[in-house]
Amino acid sequence: MMQVELHRHLDIALRPSTLFEFAQADGIVSSSTTLEQFKSDFILRTQMSDLSAVLDKFELYARVLKTPARIERMAFEGVEDCYHEGTNGAELRFSPSFMCQFSGLSWDLVLDATETGMRLALEAYPDIRAGLICIGSREQGLDQVTRTSEFFLKHQSRFIGFDLAGHETVPNRNFESAFKPLIAAGANITVHAGESTDATAVWESIELLGAKRIGHGIRAIDDTTLVKYLAEKKILLEVCPTSNWLTRAAPEWKDQPLKKFLDAGVPVSINTDDPSMFGLTLPHEFRVAREKLGISEAEINKCKEYAVQASFLDLRH
Repeated sequence: MMQVELHRHLDIALRPSTLFEFAQADGIVSSSTTLEQFKSDFILRTQMSDLSAVLDKFELYARVLKTPARIERMAFEGVEDCYHEGTNGAELRFSPSFMCQFSGLSWDLVLDATETGMRLALEAYPDIRAGLICIGSREQGLDQVTRTSEFFLKHQSRFIGFDLAGHETVPNRNFESAFKPLIAAGANITVHAGESTDATAVWESIELLGAKRIGHGIRAIDDTTLVKYLAEKKILLEVCPTSNWLTRAAPEWKDQPLKKFLDAGVPVSINTDDPSMFGLTLPHEFRVAREKLGISEAEINKCKEYAVQASFLDLRH
């Protein structure tokens, strides 16, 4: 059965060994530190206080991804790792503002380098399809999200979709004006919502921002009307089980509503989110779903089917 991942941040998929190599070369990590020590200190194995605490750890990735060559390598290895996990289709999240915040590189140059790395990987591994979803970040404000929307529209043929991510404390309704041109242009839109806030964020993503899918979306379970709506309209939730546990969005495994969504007919996919920082793979998340969440093999396969059906990639041939 085809295996497709819909929610994987490319920059936070940088291999820990590559992140370590770059950080040592830049003097950020001591030359006396071993790779195993670095992994032990950096990869999250236990729960953080909340989502914000996890987001704060992302800075190291942005600091080391400061040259086109490094960005090409990140993109190549990101696709290569998906291939070795058995993935046939990978939707990879790309945030130009995040990637450029320390490097001073232009957004266009970073996109060029990312595409080059992905193209080389796709040539090396022709059995996998991959595409980029452009991310705007809430915490950077409306002006920056509008700039990201304009960047996406300028390069729309190079992206498969647009996403709003970051701290959910900033309401989705604040960005309605930035999304109107995206909706008018027929963009595939997914929005991080209902991860650390309530179901209102999911409603706003759909009604105001034109979301066709929802990143995480687990708090939708608190609104029975919304659950029915998601099922009726076939709006898929991109659920990331281990990520939700580590960020305490679902502080106990019993709090993860993936199975409840499936039982209610809501389409759900299973995803890694930030595989480098969390030290996991997509097959690992399938095991978590089986062993921690009580998801059957038939339900795993149903999630895989939902992912194929909802993908922004052209997987028909």
